[in-house]
Amino acid sequence: MFALPVNIITAAAAIGGSLVGATGSVVGNWITARNATRRDLLGKQIAWRETLYSDFIGEGARLLVDALQHSNNDLQNLLPIYALLSRIRLSSSAAVLREAEQLIQAIVATYPRPNMTAEQIESRAINGQDPLRRFSNTCRTELDSLQQQL
Repeated sequence: MFALPVNIITAAAAIGGSLVGATGSVVGNWITARNATRRDLLGKQIAWRETLYSDFIGEGARLLVDALQHSNNDLQNLLPIYALLSRIRLSSSAAVLREAEQLIQAIVATYPRPNMTAEQIESRAINGQDPLRRFSNTCRTELDSLQQQL
C-alpha cells in the first residue's frame, strides 16, 4: 500500500476546506444580491403602478363629474383616460384591467343622461354611489399582494 505523507494530507484538507468555504461564500453573496435586485425591481414596479392608478383615478373622477354635468361629450376629453387604460393593460392584473374598462364604460354611458346639479352629484357621493370605488379597491388588493412579495 502507498502511504501519503501527513503534510500532504493536511495541505489537501486545508485546500479542500478553503474551496468549500469560498464556494459557500460566493453562492451566499450571489443569492443575497439576486434577492436585493428582485426586491428593488418589485419596489419600483409597485411605485410605478401606484402612480399609474392614481393618474387613472384622477382622470376618471374628472371625466365622471364632466359626464354628470354635461350631456354632450367631446371625444378629445377621453383620450387621456384611454392612454392610461393602455398603460394599465401593459402591466396590471386582469382584475384591475377589467375594473378600469368598466369605469370607462360607466363614464361613456353617463354622458347621454340628463345633466345633474352639483347638489345631486354631492347627494350621490354621500349615499355611497362611487363608480371609482371598485377600481380603487381592486388596485389596493393588487398592490397589497405585490407588497407581500417584498
